[in-house]
Amino acid sequence: MTNRPERSYQICTRCVMDTSDPWITFDAEGHCNHCTEFLGVRAKLINKSEDPTELERLFATVKQAGRGRKYDCVVGMSGGVDSSYVAILASQYGLRVLAVHLDNGWNSPIAVENINRLVNRLGFGYASFVLPWNDFKKVQIAFLKASVPEAETPTDVAIQRAVFSEASRHGVRYILSGGNVASEGILPICWHYNARDTRYTYSILDAANCPRSAFASLKFGWPEELYYRGARRIRTLYPLNAIPFEKAKARQKLESEYDWKYYGSKHGESKFTKYVQTYYLPTKHGIDYRRATMSSELLLGVIQREQALETLKTSPFDVAAVEPEQKYIAKKLGMTDEELNAIVRLPPKYYQDFDNDEVGLGRLYDLYRWLYRKKKTSNF
Repeated sequence: MTNRPERSYQICTRCVMDTSDPWITFDAEGHCNHCTEFLGVRAKLINKSEDPTELERLFATVKQAGRGRKYDCVVGMSGGVDSSYVAILASQYGLRVLAVHLDNGWNSPIAVENINRLVNRLGFGYASFVLPWNDFKKVQIAFLKASVPEAETPTDVAIQRAVFSEASRHGVRYILSGGNVASEGILPICWHYNARDTRYTYSILDAANCPRSAFASLKFGWPEELYYRGARRIRTLYPLNAIPFEKAKARQKLESEYDWKYYGSKHGESKFTKYVQTYYLPTKHGIDYRRATMSSELLLGVIQREQALETLKTSPFDVAAVEPEQKYIAKKLGMTDEELNAIVRLPPKYYQDFDNDEVGLGRLYDLYRWLYRKKKTSNF
């Protein structure tokens, strides 16, 4: 296991990131590396003006590329706020959308209803990318046994495979993503390492005696990404960075105008993701994803630091709901409640505790950015 020096608790004096990130650093003023990098690089990607010109230009590019095809773009839809809001923006600008939904077996009924309502009301095309449950379950269990924060990497990888493969199948050049800097601009690398590092995934599968073949149906590493981005010339765009996006206001619009329903928490559209982010990670790693989200919003002036600190005093999970939720997760994965509890109690590990290709992938991404004159805006 990678050696990590013991350190006393410390919280950033500007945002609310803290030493639950083992690699966090602070300057003389107590400002952490995350908020410094966010303000210096990522916040500049956001269009803070109400002028819609940038968004109109983005959608005009998409519409031009879609001429002669059935669809202008692909939107990966989870039933959550961000992807749903991107979908209605695309519809408002007259884009012909193919909505792609990844069915990994964990969808909440509310999320499915949200997708169906929007697809039917907005007249989108629809494709469901269904994962083979028995194989997917094996990969998920392997990641849980690895005790790393990336318990959701199997889903993250599969989502990319789904949207890129559907875009390629229909000759679509652009994927519209709900990813955004306003609420997701801060995410420590040790909380969520590169999902496209197949070498890392294989190391985890091997450690759990899980056959690599179980990963074949969802694999999306750099060779696949290079093929789709290079040979097929498919690009991913982020419309929510082209507007002054605020998740609370977006949710209000969805609820009031589109009969959209809230599912209880960030990423609660997936039962497994909700369990991982609200209970598994806080309990095993001391990771509270609300810190990252609120730190981004705090630095953009959407919320106040005192408000964020008060929220963090509350538990990220409902104590009364944990037991039945964990029983459901365990049963669906084919294990007992005690077996899942034993995994939760295992010592936490991080991506550096497993074989990975961080250096090699970093060089590839640097080369890609140099070739296409792009700035580095992520941890990879």
